[in-house]
Amino acid sequence: MTTQPGPARLDIPLDRPGRTVGALRLPWSHDRSAYGQIVVPVIVVKNGDGPTALLTAGIHGDEYEGQIVLGSLARTLRPEAIRGRVIILPCAHPAASLAGRRTSPFDGGNLARLFPGDAHGGPTSQLAEGISRLLLAETDFLVDFHSGGSTLDYLPCAFGRLPSEAALADRVLDLMIAFGAPVTAVVRRPEARGTLVAEALERGVVAMATELAGGGGVTRETVALAEQGLSRVLAHMGILPANGPPPQTRLLSIEAEHFVRSPGRGLFEPMFTLGQNVNAGDAAARLSNPERPGSPAEEIAFTAGGTVICRRVPAMVEPGDVLVHLGQDVDRATLLSR
Repeated sequence: MTTQPGPARLDIPLDRPGRTVGALRLPWSHDRSAYGQIVVPVIVVKNGDGPTALLTAGIHGDEYEGQIVLGSLARTLRPEAIRGRVIILPCAHPAASLAGRRTSPFDGGNLARLFPGDAHGGPTSQLAEGISRLLLAETDFLVDFHSGGSTLDYLPCAFGRLPSEAALADRVLDLMIAFGAPVTAVVRRPEARGTLVAEALERGVVAMATELAGGGGVTRETVALAEQGLSRVLAHMGILPANGPPPQTRLLSIEAEHFVRSPGRGLFEPMFTLGQNVNAGDAAARLSNPERPGSPAEEIAFTAGGTVICRRVPAMVEPGDVLVHLGQDVDRATLLSR
């Protein structure tokens, strides 16, 4: 990755009092438009001194609760209602959202794996660089809305990782709990690299994500949770007025052994339900080959115990696909001591 500034630019100032609507613009020359641009709407609401919150959604285009809720916030949030500054990206990758894709229709890049970006990379990596340099660098708090998208379904949860620095980890966990989801899930030794949350934590920003169900759609319940959780975390930051304690949440730790992957190609038949408590050795799934109906299905077992927090949605699977993953009950002291 390079530290040289990339071509992305903001067409508005971030420090103007009041409500300002503009865009992050990235030059992109392609077959349909020789002098085209990637245009990412940016809305800034500022009132006096106070913290800055960066709110993002649509980093994966097929994840919609955050796009709906941040779009509504961008239309309705008034400067007199807040203290500080709120920077809103209702849809960080509009082309992926319009296409209903996890990855970019420009170059196949996964925006959620490319931070802090590369000024000399493809358009998706240049977009990550622009968000990092122009917006994340101005931020005290980050909330990045995700769901399971088209291929996964989650128990709706606040979702994140804890940095190694103890004081920052404490503040991150406080933010996640303040969201007030039924579940607060912390990933230990995360496999994913290049996420916006990971880059924020490297910079000392208090950052969290969500996983709000999935399956390629939304429900009234998941949109309501996103709205209410957003209000609670903005109050926790001191940007909105205090609105009382958050609902009780269940702390879960997600470890490497909690992931069950497909050993081969075939049809995935789950033997569990979301939220179910399971033990190591319990049946997790059967995998059958539709081209060899006479062959017995392969039995797949859980290798650890815990609560089913995520399942795969499409039935056809390939080797290495995550079929299910668990979370294990944990207390705050244990999470922060590791």
